[in-house]
Amino acid sequence: MKKLLALLLTCAMVLSLGLLAGCGQTDPGDANGDSQSAAETDGQNTDTNTGDLEKIVFTEDVRGYHWAPAYLAQTLGYFKEEGLDAEFQTIKGGDATAPVLSGDAQFCLKGVETSLMVNEGGQGMKILLSTTQKYPYQLIGATSQYSTLESLKGGVVAGGLSVNSGPYTFARACMADAGFSDEDVTITQMASAGYAAAIQAGELQGAVSTNPWSAKKLTDAGGVVIIDGTDGPTIKKIIGSESYELFTVMTSDNLIAQNPELVQKAVNAMTKAIQWMQTASAEEIAQNLLPLFDGAEEELQYDASYDKEHHVYTTDGYHTESGYEAAITLTKLAGGITKDLPADQTYDESFLANAWETLNK
Repeated sequence: MKKLLALLLTCAMVLSLGLLAGCGQTDPGDANGDSQSAAETDGQNTDTNTGDLEKIVFTEDVRGYHWAPAYLAQTLGYFKEEGLDAEFQTIKGGDATAPVLSGDAQFCLKGVETSLMVNEGGQGMKILLSTTQKYPYQLIGATSQYSTLESLKGGVVAGGLSVNSGPYTFARACMADAGFSDEDVTITQMASAGYAAAIQAGELQGAVSTNPWSAKKLTDAGGVVIIDGTDGPTIKKIIGSESYELFTVMTSDNLIAQNPELVQKAVNAMTKAIQWMQTASAEEIAQNLLPLFDGAEEELQYDASYDKEHHVYTTDGYHTESGYEAAITLTKLAGGITKDLPADQTYDESFLANAWETLNK
């Protein structure tokens, strides 16, 4: 009964905040660039011989490449080394934080803004580690005619499915940097699956892409990259920071208090995966992710290569002060929070520090 009540309260809170999907994105089929798909099951692991391993559950709104360290910890056997077996449950039509807050799951793959909104809403969650260090979003002009921010004036830009979404906020931040008001550029709500048809019909002059593969599809069709979130000086001018730790792994304050040993084991495994990624090739990363991404080999290969080249991966899992300040600014811009939250209310990186200390011995 207590779990059910917690679940209902969480869902009500999530709806009131407009928190709809992971990593600041609003369309579960779109949040990962609408190309990499999770298996059509509630949960999935890659090792059928789990023996006496302790089961842990990760929830997600969408199977997203940029949470690679969590997936790789399973496929590379690092969870198993810690006595754990991970199951990844894609929550379709719901919010992935609810099972974690109710105690039905242990960890959640979401964007940094989720922890901010949940904590301001009075529910305790902490980011244990960040899986990316650069902003992987891109603003794409529909054609060569729309190759600058200035050229979008009077036009329409697609920015996700909600005014609370990451793509929408990214578009707003870009327009604000150009000095545009809401009257100068219309930011519309649209799933990325509809971008191509809308551009062809002349209904869109720009669109926000949420990962490298979706950006490639737009540029292959004649689009032009106007803003690349991984370009340090450019994005710093827009959000105030070259780094932006958007993709994160979170858990509840309750689990940290009640079972810190389990949390430490899980973080140990994911930290090993972060370390492995630093020397692995893009091909190795893609191949080891493939068991959890059904039929997405080409997309994984492209994304892994792009992220290697543009340094999107985290190198250590920690957040930066400037990246956190940018997260607060952008989440306020989206209407998700109304006040600043101290970093220690959002992050608990003590488990990460312990993991690195052990690995570096």
